[in-house]
Amino acid sequence: MEKERLIVIGGDAAGMSAASKAKREDPDLDVLVFEKQEYVSFGLCGLPYYISGEVEKLDDLIAMDPKAFQEKRGIDVRTEHEVLDIHPEERSVVLENEEGEKLERSYDKLLIATGAYAIIPPLKNVGLENIFTLHWLDDGKEIKKYVESKKPDRVVLTAGYIGLEMAEAFGKLGLDVTVLAKDEKVLPMIDEEIAETVKEELEKNNVDFKKNSEITGFEGDKDGKVRKVKTKNGEVETDFVLLGVGVKPSSELAEKAGIEIGKTGGILVDEKMETNIKNIYAAGDCVESRHILTGEGVNIPLGDTANRQGRTAGINISGGNATFLGILGTAITKIFDLAVARTGLSENEAKKSEFDYTSVKIDAPSRAFYYPGGSKITVKMIIEENSGRLLGTQMAGKEGVSQRIDVAASLINYKSTIEEIQNLDLAYAPPYSPAWDPLQTAAKVASSKIGSD
Repeated sequence: MEKERLIVIGGDAAGMSAASKAKREDPDLDVLVFEKQEYVSFGLCGLPYYISGEVEKLDDLIAMDPKAFQEKRGIDVRTEHEVLDIHPEERSVVLENEEGEKLERSYDKLLIATGAYAIIPPLKNVGLENIFTLHWLDDGKEIKKYVESKKPDRVVLTAGYIGLEMAEAFGKLGLDVTVLAKDEKVLPMIDEEIAETVKEELEKNNVDFKKNSEITGFEGDKDGKVRKVKTKNGEVETDFVLLGVGVKPSSELAEKAGIEIGKTGGILVDEKMETNIKNIYAAGDCVESRHILTGEGVNIPLGDTANRQGRTAGINISGGNATFLGILGTAITKIFDLAVARTGLSENEAKKSEFDYTSVKIDAPSRAFYYPGGSKITVKMIIEENSGRLLGTQMAGKEGVSQRIDVAASLINYKSTIEEIQNLDLAYAPPYSPAWDPLQTAAKVASSKIGSD
């Protein structure tokens, strides 16, 4: 009897998680992965640390190579194989291999994990040399090679997670760093109080932050290399530019095959990660997820989400029963010595979703006041007025942020109220926390504000 075949399009987090889980659940499944680039199972989030030199080799960002997938897991991985078309009626895909040959392969089940790609805005002279994006391993390799070989002095970055992480990386390499924000604050996805803390950290580390400086175009020299960035608020001289204005789901292949696409541009899937076409699944940055609080479709590309979605798809592909119920957009980033994190809804998002809410912001010590080495944590909470339910949390601080944002995400997920948060039995010892944890302190202040004490 011929084995059932799973074809996976895309070999990063979601694709390889699905392939591995499906094969583990059903060892008789024939699993074939096509990845159009050279690498699979790589850690894109580590690129800033590779460029800065904290991660020594690009290979250190690769969890497992194709040969290891074959030998250890029995998964056939073909790199430099690009899938060009999906034919759902025939249950087949058309692809091009590294030699440029067109091939057709049949499947019983298909997983689309094509990820996302960096948005390149249609700005004047955006095609000049030395204007980079950072979304693939090859991008990181190219930027590192440029910095090491050309020894530039100045770089311009856009305000966002990638831009601010790279501000630290380039600062460590001795470059003069300018960050441009299109409006008043850094990191559009966080509120003003936390953004102000980030701005102070950038300025403390000699980063030139320019607000209200939306990029309008670029100016180059006679050799076609970028030399100036033009903005609505003037111009900035530079040796190179890193554009990080966001990513777009890579859903064109799916759409061409008749698969439904959501309002965010991501592939529509149900809680089993199955598309509108039976036996075709999708996972990772290419899909539209459901926001747990609003029920709205969102596309928030994060590696942990991609892995969880891939695992869910893998279980269902192999005949199991798993569900992916949605996301809160929980994220954390390192900006010099500052950890900045968020989960749930920001104030702007709560307003847009028409929640009746209030917010509080506190500064609290990370350790007992008398224990040396502590620092300030800024906590902002968004709370539903009538119920007292926690809707969102944002934090910035030098220590203790990661574990607390995870606690906040759990509390939001399980619809906890500020009264319940005050009564949590959390760990306490002077080197790690004050007697009242900053989360509980914020909840106490919120409780007083909405009169629920």
